[in-house]
Amino acid sequence: MTHRTSHIAHFPDFGSLPYRRWIHGLSYLTILVLIFLIGCAPLVPSPPYAPFSETETAQLISNLRAEGRRISSFHGAGRLRYRDREKESELNLLAAGGRPFKVRLEVSHPWGRPLFFIVLDGDNTSVLSFVDHKFFKGQSNRLPMDLFFLLRLDLDSIWQILSGNVPVLPHSKAASLKPYEVTLYNGEGEVTQIISFFPRSLLPRSVFFPYEGITIMLSDFKQDDFGPRPLKIEIARKDKNQSVEIRYRNLTRNKPIPEEIFSLDPPPGFEVIEQNE
Repeated sequence: MTHRTSHIAHFPDFGSLPYRRWIHGLSYLTILVLIFLIGCAPLVPSPPYAPFSETETAQLISNLRAEGRRISSFHGAGRLRYRDREKESELNLLAAGGRPFKVRLEVSHPWGRPLFFIVLDGDNTSVLSFVDHKFFKGQSNRLPMDLFFLLRLDLDSIWQILSGNVPVLPHSKAASLKPYEVTLYNGEGEVTQIISFFPRSLLPRSVFFPYEGITIMLSDFKQDDFGPRPLKIEIARKDKNQSVEIRYRNLTRNKPIPEEIFSLDPPPGFEVIEQNE
């Protein structure tokens, strides 16, 4: 009697340890292949951001003007850092402003000794210098001190900057030529102002005044009852390698300020220098 050997297919034991290791190894290999393929895929650049539309540009300028009109007074305290090429000084600053446009600045040593008191009122500028015991009075653009190069701007612009707003100069045309940037032109087609904005918040980031060669940079925004306000304001003249950085510890807006704050007279013994034409 012949015995036949039956050939029965033997299926693997799926629960066995060698088989589980084989499956795990295959899974890891698959993942590595996928990572390699993804890594070799060509990078597709993100589409570039477009400049603002004409409607968006007009709305941004309108918003800046509205924010400026909303503030009627301000007062703040903080530090002022002055850089002039290789030199750097850190001072204390008190600033106050009221409408119609008036500004008072008090600059002192970190330990409190006064250096300069400045009052801007219309076309008149008064500077009380405790450094050389002199009292300057007249037009701001005739003052001899480099520390106050911000005074090259008009009083309206100075007021807006110190109060945490962006001045918008009179212009005939506004256009956005680059992403997050608006350029203002006068009637002759000359650029009078360039305003840039932060990408997400659209808060003002910097303002460039080409005629004066002055750039204003705003940062460290905090919210108050009247909107976001920058606590860090940097004013730079790159052609002269000069900058003034204001860091407000506090900046209060739309609170009453006594009118006598904006009067400044020379104490006895100070030399009076008239700077009128």
